[in-house]
Amino acid sequence: MDVVVWRCLLVFFVITGVTSSEDLGTQQFFDGFPDDVWDSLETEDVVSIVSQFIEELSSLDSLTPRDLNPPLLEANDERSKVFCEACHLAVGRLIGAYVNGTSLDVLFNRTVDLCINLNISSPMFCEQMIETSKPQVSWIITHSNLTAKDVCGVLFVGQDCKSDNPEREWQIDLPSNEKPPLKNITIAPGSPTLKVLHLADTHFDPYYKPGSNAVCDEIFFCCREESGPVKAPEDAAGFWGDYRACDLPKWTIEAIYEHILAEHPDISFIIWTGDLVPHDVWNTSREGNLNIIRESVATVAQYFPSIPVFPALGNHESDPVNAFSQPYIDNEFSMDWLYGEVASLWQTWLPEDVATTIAYSGYYIVDVFPDLRLISVNTNYCYNYNWWLLYDSVDPGEVLKWMAGELQRAEDDGVYVYLISHIPSGNDCHYTWSREYSKIVSRYEGVIAGIFYGHTHNDQFQMFFDYDNPSRPIEVGFVAQSQTTYSDLNSGYKIYTIDGGHENSTYTVLDHENWYFDLDRANFEMVPTFEILYSAKDAYGMPDLSPQSHLDLIYEMAQNNSATFDLFYRNYVKAGRPRMEEGCDEDCKSDLLCRLLVADTSDRSICKQVL
Repeated sequence: MDVVVWRCLLVFFVITGVTSSEDLGTQQFFDGFPDDVWDSLETEDVVSIVSQFIEELSSLDSLTPRDLNPPLLEANDERSKVFCEACHLAVGRLIGAYVNGTSLDVLFNRTVDLCINLNISSPMFCEQMIETSKPQVSWIITHSNLTAKDVCGVLFVGQDCKSDNPEREWQIDLPSNEKPPLKNITIAPGSPTLKVLHLADTHFDPYYKPGSNAVCDEIFFCCREESGPVKAPEDAAGFWGDYRACDLPKWTIEAIYEHILAEHPDISFIIWTGDLVPHDVWNTSREGNLNIIRESVATVAQYFPSIPVFPALGNHESDPVNAFSQPYIDNEFSMDWLYGEVASLWQTWLPEDVATTIAYSGYYIVDVFPDLRLISVNTNYCYNYNWWLLYDSVDPGEVLKWMAGELQRAEDDGVYVYLISHIPSGNDCHYTWSREYSKIVSRYEGVIAGIFYGHTHNDQFQMFFDYDNPSRPIEVGFVAQSQTTYSDLNSGYKIYTIDGGHENSTYTVLDHENWYFDLDRANFEMVPTFEILYSAKDAYGMPDLSPQSHLDLIYEMAQNNSATFDLFYRNYVKAGRPRMEEGCDEDCKSDLLCRLLVADTSDRSICKQVL
């Protein structure tokens, strides 16, 4: 979950300006919208459509980061069309102003003013967040020929905005080897199994302070000494964490690891899918991020000294947040500072020969067992909030080309592969990259034994379908719940039971067990009490965890008044009290189920077929 000021502005303008003003016709909106945006930037006043938003915003009891996320599945295509057209007009006006001589400093300064006037967060947040992004964004703007459709097509994948620029359309040339016939895999009852721990989105905050203000002016991140005075007892941050916009203190992370060691002494290896750095995105630095990464790696190594760990990079590891430049960028924006450090740190668990690819583009491949390889894919190069995709979105870092080659090599060698990443391909991933990734998964479904993600903080999954036969489900991407409670969630972790440890191992995920502790209870009793939240097969009555069984589960949840969906939603939010109280209405349900169905953001037609 990220805070990007430009994104917030456009979401606020379009979503609120269009949908909350029913008397405002579409054409009238288009006629006035770009002028309103520009007038708001040229002056320090917020006018017309934008002022309507402020009136409505002021009537809200609270604003959470979740309020800034537009729905993935809209009631009809017209709203997405309006959204994207409004984005084109507004961004086009800004680009036109720059081309006609308005300096970038003026544009950035006016954006700060507008951020403050819109009460998006505190003045410090607005100033620091935009100042942090300014050097890279300025370089990208001055070194590229961006169009409004380019910008909107990168930033607003969730609203189906796309560019008509042919450079944004590209394909990965797959190896010419013909796809072999799929094996009919059978797993004998009673076959040996292995346990795999999945850690995700730790978000360790070294400055978390119990009793500090959990409802601070920054809105998006609190619970620190600098978060301001506590005005009411209920605003104070809890000892073990807080449901509000706060991350975890180290003692909570250590308590989680201690519980895992005691409860699951038979773990074979650990998948760790990134996001170690806290959500103070306006206040990060390279050295500060590296210090948190170093401490996080050292803590995992301390608690699990004899267990192999396979990490992936999260979008928060970079500074500024989300900014992962292409490997050929060799100026002050190069990723060498991060990739070189993690290449060294990950030597704690990984063989020395993978350091080269980590240092180049943040990815690697490693043998877990003689017949199982693990590919750590840097999906930050598909993330639509990575500014560098505005500059060049064509397979940045050659990630997909490399991944396809390694999958072909695995097929030739007759071994299985696990894919691990931070950002799911169906979640805020650039539409061309997402499509090509899904095509690769479809081609190598016979090799891929498991796909694992983090990033969303929720406990969910993502369906993949045959590229040539879109009705056939082929893979499931398991998305693990976060350790952090940010925001309105309990802390949790996932244990997979896989078919392994014998001569004919398939490494298929047979089940997953999900643990949590109730944050309210932990803060009241001053000790976290860990409980099993659910086991997938038992909770949902699934015969197995095959792609078809997951699709059948979605069909079941899509029914009216589905008790199965209610159970799924409880597990999705890890029984977090605020999210349970908020509930999930029909729009929420449709949106959530669509997110489960989509692994390719270029095509969401499966949602309309199923929902």
